[in-house]
Amino acid sequence: MGPRRLSRFGLGLVALGLFVQGAAAADITTETVIDLLRVASEKNPADFSRKNLAGLDLAGVDFKRANLAGANLAGANLAGANLFGTNMTGANLTGANLRRANLDIALLGNADLTKADLAQASLFGVLLTKATLVEANLSGARIIANLSNANLSRANLSNADMAADMRNQPMGLMRVFLTSADLTGANLTGANLARGDLSFANLSKADFTGANMLGADLSGANVEGAIFRSIRGRGEMKGLDTAKNLDKAIFE
Repeated sequence: MGPRRLSRFGLGLVALGLFVQGAAAADITTETVIDLLRVASEKNPADFSRKNLAGLDLAGVDFKRANLAGANLAGANLAGANLFGTNMTGANLTGANLRRANLDIALLGNADLTKADLAQASLFGVLLTKATLVEANLSGARIIANLSNANLSRANLSNADMAADMRNQPMGLMRVFLTSADLTGANLTGANLARGDLSFANLSKADFTGANMLGADLSGANVEGAIFRSIRGRGEMKGLDTAKNLDKAIFE
């Protein structure tokens, strides 16, 4: 039997794969990303790990579970992009536009999202442990994520929906985890935090005005200077009696 021939599809994968592997020192263009994704699939995802995609216009692009671990996406336009199931562990997304992007079940542990715009994005089942979201915009976003030890100081979470998903109880209650997270000065006005876990979080000077706190767990949290005006569910909050600096929180 003669040598097996690669199909045009296979050759495309090999050529583009070799190109990206050798592109560590060179910038990758928007066209290169789209070409590689065109021949990729969820079973054979594209690999952009540790590559420089900073500033690229990738709005609306379907990444098909691509590997973006350690990639530089600073200032990239990812508005409306499908980043479902992507691995962005340790990625640089500072100042990136992720408005209305689908980030469901993405891996973003240790990622840097400083000043990123995630307004109205979907973050269901996302891993964001130890991520940096300083001054990030998450207003109106749907967030069921693990944000344990994340830095959300001065972040905008106004009107974000972080309420527990009661439909998935057979699999365990799906809710937002903000345990030991830093929410210093964060804007959570009008946010839905029903049954969220904020235990041991730093909530100093955070604004929860008008938020739904029904069943939220604040055990051991620092609430010094936090504003809880007109909140819903104050009587059903958990662990409030163990919160630190409760006498310095504002409830009226």
